[in-house]
Amino acid sequence: MEQITGGKKYIYLLKGLNKEILGLPLGFVLFMIKQMSFEKFSLHNNKVFINTIYTPFPSTSYRTALKCFGKLSKGIMSPFSVYLSVTDRCHLDCWHCSNATDEAANDLTYEDLSRIIGELQDSGVSCIGFTGGEPALRKDLEDMIGSIDNRSFSILFTTGHTIDEARAKRLKESGLTAIVVSLDSHIKEEHNEKRNSETAFGDAISAIKNSLQAGIYTAISTVITKDMLYSDKIYEFVRYVAGLGAHEIRILEPKPCGKLLNGNFENFTEEDRKQIRHVQYTVNKDKALPKIMALAHINSADNYGCNAGRTHIYINARGDVFPCDFSPLSFGNLLDESFSKVYQRMNSYFPKPSNGCIISSISKYFKEAGIDKFPIRDKEKIEYLLSRLDKRPIPKLFSKLGFKEG
Repeated sequence: MEQITGGKKYIYLLKGLNKEILGLPLGFVLFMIKQMSFEKFSLHNNKVFINTIYTPFPSTSYRTALKCFGKLSKGIMSPFSVYLSVTDRCHLDCWHCSNATDEAANDLTYEDLSRIIGELQDSGVSCIGFTGGEPALRKDLEDMIGSIDNRSFSILFTTGHTIDEARAKRLKESGLTAIVVSLDSHIKEEHNEKRNSETAFGDAISAIKNSLQAGIYTAISTVITKDMLYSDKIYEFVRYVAGLGAHEIRILEPKPCGKLLNGNFENFTEEDRKQIRHVQYTVNKDKALPKIMALAHINSADNYGCNAGRTHIYINARGDVFPCDFSPLSFGNLLDESFSKVYQRMNSYFPKPSNGCIISSISKYFKEAGIDKFPIRDKEKIEYLLSRLDKRPIPKLFSKLGFKEG
């Protein structure tokens, strides 16, 4: 694995030059080039990977992504990424699970999933992520991944369960672009405690090693705690991941959803997110360490913001369409309607890009609205909750595409 830092990154950006780039607003292109100062590149399978949020290039899916931004520059909202839950089933009981609902576990059929994937690609989606539950519990997972053509790239989000050497090889052969393995600590006992399992740590480490050996771009996802953030634990963790050889660490904060909706969890302030960004910027200057992609950075008002319901969408294992996997607001079901129809409906509630986490803003109104069952499908209750959203500014990335306040 070759990690690229410093001025050398800008040489590799030349690989991304094409006619779609030249058609975008100059201010946007210059802004994106400036944003690369916070990132670290990886060369993998003859492609440049910035991180698992960006589309690897050069590739057909990269051109799909640029076409999405081309539409946005004309004021046309377009979906960039969709995360698709293929099962509610899971062998673990994680402390922070966002998929915990009041409904019984469910799996969409392969036929329905294949149709949905086709609709997503026809809608111009550049990134399709497979999540759950534990998606690896589906024996037809490789077939689903294989049904994606090169207009989109694919990501698998997993605990590492069942990802042995043979399955990692099958996933690679099916066309999987990247795998993201959950790992909350480099200390075995701590990770196992968070996942309520004595085998979770071993599964995760084995999956990371097997995925790397199979030639899959391999990232790690961790839900950070303040204890980890404000101690040397975070850097111990990064160095441990470097020893494994993984390409990337995704840092997430706990959100008031799923199992944490009515429970006790640490509320991260803007000062805490500033510290997370400091960790990313520090680590991403060191080519000996894996890159960090922190949502505290990508979702900030100075960058991409939170565009759940606009350029990012989540579909659960029943076919319901949500702004993201943290926001349990259903705008329709893909077993009843097409993706384009549900997406247009959702856009009427989210007409412009904005900053600020939806679930963090509306969860405090659930009790007031008489909501105690999830997900929420009642139109009036959804409208009530969204009416409580504070005014949220247009993120800088989208202002460079021409979106204006007001």
